Amino acid sequence: MALFKLKQKYWLLLLPLFGVIILMTFVKLKSAPKQIGNALNIPNVVVSEVAQRKLQHSITGYGRAQAKQIWHAVSQVSGRVIYKHPDLEVGAILGAGTVLLKIDPVDYELKLAQAKYDLNAAQERLDMIAFNKQKLSQSLTLESERLAILRQELTRLTGLLKRGSVSQSAVEQQQSQLFSQQQKVLELQTNLNLIPSDLALAKASVSAHRARMQEAQNLLEKTVFTLPKDSKITQVNVELQQVVNARDTLLEARHLGVMKVNAQFNMSQARKMLSQVWLEQNKGSQTRDFPNVATLPLQATLNYYSSGNASEASLQWPAKVTRIIQSTEHSNSLQVILETDNQWLNFDPINRPPLLDNMFLEVQMSSPVESYLSVPLSAVHNNYVFVVEDKKLVKKSVKVLFETTQFAALDNQLPDTVRLGDKVLLTQLLPTLDGMQVNVAEVLP
Repeated sequence: MALFKLKQKYWLLLLPLFGVIILMTFVKLKSAPKQIGNALNIPNVVVSEVAQRKLQHSITGYGRAQAKQIWHAVSQVSGRVIYKHPDLEVGAILGAGTVLLKIDPVDYELKLAQAKYDLNAAQERLDMIAFNKQKLSQSLTLESERLAILRQELTRLTGLLKRGSVSQSAVEQQQSQLFSQQQKVLELQTNLNLIPSDLALAKASVSAHRARMQEAQNLLEKTVFTLPKDSKITQVNVELQQVVNARDTLLEARHLGVMKVNAQFNMSQARKMLSQVWLEQNKGSQTRDFPNVATLPLQATLNYYSSGNASEASLQWPAKVTRIIQSTEHSNSLQVILETDNQWLNFDPINRPPLLDNMFLEVQMSSPVESYLSVPLSAVHNNYVFVVEDKKLVKKSVKVLFETTQFAALDNQLPDTVRLGDKVLLTQLLPTLDGMQVNVAEVLP
């Protein structure tokens, strides 16, 4: 039994030794790894050619739609509301020329009648003065002729007195008549000289009363509130038989037809696109006009912004850029005002419904389609690209004018930049080194 245990210990000591000997034998018998030549380490890459492509610069902004024109019916008269249109409620759409409200016109009709009476009285006074002028002129002519006759008679009597043919009393009587006639002519002339001032005063009075009559007429007309354009009623602050005061806002209506959108764009993106379009439009010309963004050939589309419903997200309306307004302080956005015609008559409720107030919209603003030197977007890395020349990578600087979903438009005026026909690297290599050898496996357009 003791001998068996001794043999068991020997085997336990020999087993690890046999394992080491077997392992060393396998290592010595294993063949050496195959050596791979350096040529197999050159990576295969995909490239694309630098080409002139028709591209369009587009930027995206967001804003809410609102009516371009909002009409506030502010009362300029006071009184009791005697008529209210039966459909005058918030949300109602009413046509131009619809009579919405009427205020009791009795007081203003009385004022108009009094103003007309005062005007007629002033006009009659003016006519009377003009008639007196004509009468005085005729009287002055007649009396002046009589004065001339009396002078001639006095001269004749004076001659007869010298010859003793008439008495001294006859001559004195003639002189008295002459003096009386001169006094009468002087009075007529004085009255006639006062006529122009009387006429001016009478004309001023007529003008003043005519202005008062026109004012009374205007106030009477302002007792009726008529809708100036096709509009949607958004606010009503008055009821039938209610007494209103001057300067009270009775209702608000938003005109249909033209809607505007105050869209917010990224400042740097918007400046880049607007500057590019402005320079392209005024290339080689000097203009003295102030910059007007409405004259730029920009294209804009309003898209209904909806994250849930795909059919609603496809709703689009064409728009026109009209102006740019100053952004709020410490804001990195540019506010662009766009306008679009809103069709409410015979509109398509499925494909082209009308815009509604406060509708949140995605605004796509684009420049005209032009030909640009461009490369695929994936080839650009921090304003440089790798060009394959003689199976080696050459790093070149580029200036990106703008990006589309697939391509980057480049500035071809940058020195030592890529040229038409260069093959730029598209494959993402780690690492990508200048002068690195590559094999072109595929050339994409």
